[in-house]
Amino acid sequence: MRSEPASSPRVTGFWLKEALGGPPPESQELQGDVRADVGILGGGFTGLWTALRLKELAPSLDVAIVERNFCGSGASGRNGGFCMTWSSKILELVALCGAQEGLRLFRASEEAVTAIGAFCREHAIDAQFRQDGWLWTASNAAQRDAWRTSVEQLERLGANPFQEFDADEAAWRSGAPVNIAGVYEPTVATLQPARLALGLRRVAIEKGVRIYEASPVTRIDRGAPVRLHTTAGSLTCDSLVLALNAWAAELPEFRRTLLPLVADMLITQPAPGNLADSGLSTGVAVSDSCSLVHYYRSTPDGRIAFGKASGRFFFAGQVGERAEGQSHYQEVIERSFRKFVGGLGDFPIAESWRGPVTRTGTGLPFFGRLARHPNIVYGHGYCGNGVGPSYTGGRILASLALGLDDEWASTPLTRGPHGGFPPEPIRYLGAQLVRDAVTRIEQAQDDGRPPTALDRFLGRFAPEGLSPTGRED
Repeated sequence: MRSEPASSPRVTGFWLKEALGGPPPESQELQGDVRADVGILGGGFTGLWTALRLKELAPSLDVAIVERNFCGSGASGRNGGFCMTWSSKILELVALCGAQEGLRLFRASEEAVTAIGAFCREHAIDAQFRQDGWLWTASNAAQRDAWRTSVEQLERLGANPFQEFDADEAAWRSGAPVNIAGVYEPTVATLQPARLALGLRRVAIEKGVRIYEASPVTRIDRGAPVRLHTTAGSLTCDSLVLALNAWAAELPEFRRTLLPLVADMLITQPAPGNLADSGLSTGVAVSDSCSLVHYYRSTPDGRIAFGKASGRFFFAGQVGERAEGQSHYQEVIERSFRKFVGGLGDFPIAESWRGPVTRTGTGLPFFGRLARHPNIVYGHGYCGNGVGPSYTGGRILASLALGLDDEWASTPLTRGPHGGFPPEPIRYLGAQLVRDAVTRIEQAQDDGRPPTALDRFLGRFAPEGLSPTGRED
């Protein structure tokens, strides 16, 4: 684990600044030697949902979260705010889990979106939850029907939620004439992710979860019990949950099973009048079918939040603080933004930021126990789609931590990583080659010309991200 000393809280991105409205919440640092029944390393969505599920299943359980910054300060508080299902992952779910379990997990992902909205209402969390659906589009001719195999699989399972849109409907609903076709899934919601994270933090504390922030872990003593060492103290616990997502790649067990990279976002100043005659005036989530996906949506006050995976990688998975601060690709992201929604009017850019996302061999997260230390469980690798599925992840991890034998602990998703990446430096250099090839493929497709044979070959090695890409065979 990293061994840098504790520092003042870092706040990256508009969502966190808007949700906080000032300095980060008052934090309790882990000082001295303390004990808990279950420790959770990581205070993002996965860690918080896991803690809440543990207290639901065993109210008297002593649960403690250890977070190096403050809860929600990582990817959970600075993503696009798409609260999605696993509809676009149905092929991978069925391949990994079989038809029956794949269908169950897809249905669970639908229920998770609804449950998150209900949780916000029950606990008065003003997360701007709007269940106005997701529009999965083709922004050039090569992307058309990128969703077809997923839709056909869902139809075979009797569970297809998608409605098909022609060019006019897709363009109006998305506010972008560049979108020439699309399918619409009504279950998906959008929300202000940092507000949700801070709301989960508040409820967890109310339920009796101890949260230690500004407490970077310097060493993990694996055994029975487990002991986490921080810069100012230690936590001893009977079982430990690793809920680190991209930062899990810094642990040797996951270095070759996760590929962390950077996603960049910008948000505009409010201009609600520009959205009035567009389907984008609702909370609909929009993403195209690029491998380095473009994704965007409006906010209740008339802003547009727009993002794209830049494809910047980290050598040996060492994310550290290199995904903090303002986007390094704002000009590139802004050009894409103007291409998609520039026709709606002038939207001055308010701010840009960046954050880490992950890719896995299957495009799905994985869960499990460390082979030599079964009292240490883990779950990460959401591939840019963690807001909704982290709710399900919390149920899986809680069951694993408690040693339950239920549908969550026994799902094939708990069998650990499936597939991996080459060792360094091959992985880093290869990732650069593949990213550059994918960028050229997507530019060629936008221009209406065929990609080169070499780029098509290299593009086949790109791991799946938010959704299948329809990249050329």
